[in-house]
Amino acid sequence: MFEMVFEERPADCDPRGFCSSLCPGRRLRDIWFAVMLATLLVAGGRAARAQVDYVARFTFEKPAYRVGEPVFCTFTIRNTGTRPFAFSYRSPWRALGSNLPKEPRFRVADAKGRRLPDPAPKPCGGAKEGVVYGFVSLPPGGTHRERWLLNQWARLSEPGRYFVRAERHLPLLGFDPVTEELSKKPLAFALAINELSFELKPATEDELQPLLEPYLKAFDDLARGTSDLSEPVLVATALPKPYFLDRLVRLARPSPDEHRWDARRGLEGLARLGTAPAWAAILEIARGGERNGAADDPALRGYAILLLGEKGDPGFVAPLVSMLPGASEEIRGDILRALGFFHSPRANQALFERLHSSEPRDRVNAILGLRNLETKDVVPALIAMVTDPEPEVRQVANFALRSLTGVSITLSARTGEADAEHASARWHAWWRAHIATFTPPRAAPCHDW
Repeated sequence: MFEMVFEERPADCDPRGFCSSLCPGRRLRDIWFAVMLATLLVAGGRAARAQVDYVARFTFEKPAYRVGEPVFCTFTIRNTGTRPFAFSYRSPWRALGSNLPKEPRFRVADAKGRRLPDPAPKPCGGAKEGVVYGFVSLPPGGTHRERWLLNQWARLSEPGRYFVRAERHLPLLGFDPVTEELSKKPLAFALAINELSFELKPATEDELQPLLEPYLKAFDDLARGTSDLSEPVLVATALPKPYFLDRLVRLARPSPDEHRWDARRGLEGLARLGTAPAWAAILEIARGGERNGAADDPALRGYAILLLGEKGDPGFVAPLVSMLPGASEEIRGDILRALGFFHSPRANQALFERLHSSEPRDRVNAILGLRNLETKDVVPALIAMVTDPEPEVRQVANFALRSLTGVSITLSARTGEADAEHASARWHAWWRAHIATFTPPRAAPCHDW
């Protein structure tokens, strides 16, 4: 059984814009018939699967919210059949991968049909994290709910009425309660397509703070072993306020035995907050040291260094450069790659100096940092590195040149010095022909928060 729910629209909905595609009408009837046909094709004609029935829908908890308040859209699926089924479960974080089939999708527009800006992170180099799904088994009569923070899909910053198209296409797997094994092929697909609306009302800080108080209390209960912190962590890092600072620092600098959240979320929340104290806390974690506890982990320090680079504030250059002499190879690499984002003479000097390092990995990371500068001034230095004694350094230099210029000059991983000299000669010839006219393309701004 499939149920689709369409929310009513106000009478003044613009028939030429957003509502022509999302208000109830011919297009929604067409969608409804197509969905029903697809459902019948999946379940019809197979008597053994006729007992897989469900109701799936998205809903809001209330019709109106305050600006700055978390807006959760709840996905509910109920097993109305006579046999259990299982499905993927993962909430409440949004996945950065836009084409993952199991993820919910939300399109939010204002009353004039204009789609709201997407506040999702745009990491330099693309999304770096995967998505780990768990499975939920739903017995007959059972109900499962997931709350998805809509503020992750749309920047809800102004009062007004907003319209949401929520979709999900969820494979339902068979579940054997005896062997506890899942079927390899879906028994059916739970499809939910809902047209919803809500209102955002203005809010003062005095009106907003009580709405955020339950999440703040959850942080204050950390020492007493609060079991589920997923929503408080999500709200605090996605919608940070200055008075969240201590909680965000606690998230980014957990105790060594704390594993209930990903400390990178705390760093992202601090970066999103964007105040001077927040960035000072990120720099402190980047520096490392015993007082950071579990935050002294090299991977977390590297992420803090990346965030500083993506921020690009020249005030961070001197602290990062001062860390280079005593840093481990891993941290030196993080610093060198990040320095390329600053476009600062002091940062550039540090990168050019490291091209002459005795450590091949330093030379590799200096090349990658210079590539991040996106300027023609680095081309001669990169061409010189194509004949470096180390094969890895030659490969990375050639890769950086190809990425920066768009010119396809290849250099095999097993290339010897003679072939490297030939590639270098080709790069020199290209550079002489294009030095006066070449302008490197600039990548779109990116950041991880």
